[in-house]
Amino acid sequence: MKFPASLKLFLSSVGVGIIAAVALGAVAFALSPLFDAVGVYIIPARLMVPVLGSIVPSRLTYWLVPDGGAAAGVLLIIASAILFWTICFGALYFAWATSRHRRAVLETIAS
Repeated sequence: MKFPASLKLFLSSVGVGIIAAVALGAVAFALSPLFDAVGVYIIPARLMVPVLGSIVPSRLTYWLVPDGGAAAGVLLIIASAILFWTICFGALYFAWATSRHRRAVLETIAS
């Protein structure tokens, strides 16, 4: 039996993913005096930087950070980390909500 995923569920998954990714980043920056939490937070950016680097035009980066250099690199790294964690948390929420919806439909049918 297939259950269609609604657009509302997808958009709520994106919203939950963004909120969770930003919250995790805030916690990482808050815990940075104790250990290298920011380093742990941005490690997955190594996977996303090549993808975003080829998609995002350099003109946009220089428009956001006119001097370029290290500040533009940090912007790309932070954006990559947030995108990675957004995808992870959004996918987890989407899978959880879909399975919860599927169980509710199956219990309704079985009753």
